[in-house]
Amino acid sequence: VLNSYQDILSHPLLIFFSLLKMLNLFIILILKMSISIHIPFYNPNPEKKEGYRNLTRFDYLKENILNLKKLSLPTDIFIHTHNNFLNDKELDANIINHQINNDDLEKGYLTWLTRPEMQKQKDSYNYFMYLEHDIKFTEKNLQYYLKFQKNLSSKRFNLGFLIYEKNNKDNQNYSIHITERLKNFVCIDSQKFFINDIENYCCFWIYDQKQFKDFIGSKWWNFKKKVHNFRHNYGITERSSIGFNALNINYFIATLLPEINNQTDPDCFIEHMTNNYYDKFSELKSQNFKDIRGVCTIKINDVIYENKMKEKTIIILYLDQFLKTLFWKLRFLSRLFKK
Repeated sequence: VLNSYQDILSHPLLIFFSLLKMLNLFIILILKMSISIHIPFYNPNPEKKEGYRNLTRFDYLKENILNLKKLSLPTDIFIHTHNNFLNDKELDANIINHQINNDDLEKGYLTWLTRPEMQKQKDSYNYFMYLEHDIKFTEKNLQYYLKFQKNLSSKRFNLGFLIYEKNNKDNQNYSIHITERLKNFVCIDSQKFFINDIENYCCFWIYDQKQFKDFIGSKWWNFKKKVHNFRHNYGITERSSIGFNALNINYFIATLLPEINNQTDPDCFIEHMTNNYYDKFSELKSQNFKDIRGVCTIKINDVIYENKMKEKTIIILYLDQFLKTLFWKLRFLSRLFKK
């Protein structure tokens, strides 16, 4: 038993381990996990009210910033906008005003003006997020991400999220982008994951520092290279929101959703606060229309097609990705045969 400071000094090993512990604490403090969140805010008509709650876009933005500031990681928020409407508003965020002509603004190019500032921050944060102003990413979503992301990313898989809206008539939540039920799954380290091979677009993206730097260094970081999901091309704003997830990019083998009690993990669901898509394509629902995002036909508890589930191996997923990419590159041949 050591009884004095002199006793500690007389034991070199104790000194070494004490210094090592202090160094470890110092490193933890210096490398404290943090996240940078960038939000494009298109606000051409500040007084216009939207959604079933009849709120302005600023109302949704303000509510979402308050929500994001509750995340357990130190969070810096950057709002990218095109006018001076936010200049006198009290927001716990950094406001960046961009000079952009009306034509480019209406087309959606504001969403791409977030990237130069994000790129400057590549060494300053542990995580990077691009987020639409009315997508309510919560602490539950963050913990879900931190729980699964590291293991999946080491195997080149993307952790999926699903966006939902509430139908005020039946008080049920419906998927916005998933218009067909998921039928395939894969097991990784004894955990079952559903494969989102329908649509992995979810109005935002989040990457760790390594993934983000890979993204910046790729040809997909700039606007010139188009992204798609082998079914259709994305528009200007969607190409920004899809990030590095698009299927033709091939950075990820597949997008996976963890299974809990034969359902998708409930923490993968994120609310679209404006709630203005549910009735947007209501005339198409009776036609069983499946090729457009926004047709809210599937309740979030029915996203999985339990009776038709098929297991795929990781090797099969690699092969699927290769064949989809190959067929897409050779799609010009089908046009020749049609002619």
